[in-house]
Amino acid sequence: MIVKRAEFQDLEKLAILFDEYRQFYGSSSNLTLSYQFLKQRFENQQSVIFIHVKDDVFTGFILLYLGFSTVACSTYYILDDVYVSPKFRRQGSAKQLIDTAILFATHKNALRISLETQRTNYQSQHLYEKMGFIKDEQYYTYHCFLK
Repeated sequence: MIVKRAEFQDLEKLAILFDEYRQFYGSSSNLTLSYQFLKQRFENQQSVIFIHVKDDVFTGFILLYLGFSTVACSTYYILDDVYVSPKFRRQGSAKQLIDTAILFATHKNALRISLETQRTNYQSQHLYEKMGFIKDEQYYTYHCFLK
């Protein structure tokens, strides 16, 4: 099992896994939309994607977006998506992906990695806390939905 940074030629296989991820969270399957979304992020250099690979099968991915802290005059990364296909879970894949993201952000001299997770996602919360993420008790998250 390895983790590698996604390259353009990986997008078609990655789109299948990404579409599976979207379905996991209740969206309808749309492979074309999944591919186009990833392609746009990749072409515009709007995200960094790492893929977990086992025997040439894409088993999981992590997607990072660059953020900026005006107070610290620094950058940070938003861990927006981490997903491991159900049949490959509980084998350390998510931990490997997160470790890779932490190493990458550290190498880029980022201030931090931030993420959000559902309040009921206890398994992921446990993993994040075990890996050094600290639950924010000081700030609330607000959203202004436009669609």
